[in-house]
Amino acid sequence: MTEPVSNVDLADRLARRRARVLPVLGLFLLIQQSAYFAHGDGARLVDQVRIGAWVAMSAVILFVLTTGGFWFRTAPVRALLNDEGTLANRAAALSTGFISAMLSAILLYVMQGAWEFSAAEAIHLIVTAGLVSALIRFAVLERRALG
Repeated sequence: MTEPVSNVDLADRLARRRARVLPVLGLFLLIQQSAYFAHGDGARLVDQVRIGAWVAMSAVILFVLTTGGFWFRTAPVRALLNDEGTLANRAAALSTGFISAMLSAILLYVMQGAWEFSAAEAIHLIVTAGLVSALIRFAVLERRALG
């Protein structure tokens, strides 16, 4: 018979999993980005579904980055997962994401004469740059903290 896992052990295992999964999630977001720009103007139903999937995935990633995720775990486990170090790492990651989004917006503004982007494409690029950089930064900081 197996022994019940303590909250500390569970939180440690979940924190390590989070540090492994977040870069993969960022990769999925980038792959989804390439699919978005490889297809037409978004007039077909399948294009609308793809855009909706990107919006949903972006919202979930943003929610994970701002709240810490693990919404279906008990309060003690969530508290262990969101210790001071993790809160600092999330703050640093969100700061990195903000800076990346702003730099992307500035770059798009400067390059508007060379390349034509629709407003939707510009938003897509800015949001994706911010989220992916925040995910990667958070994962790197968490992996470093976990040793």
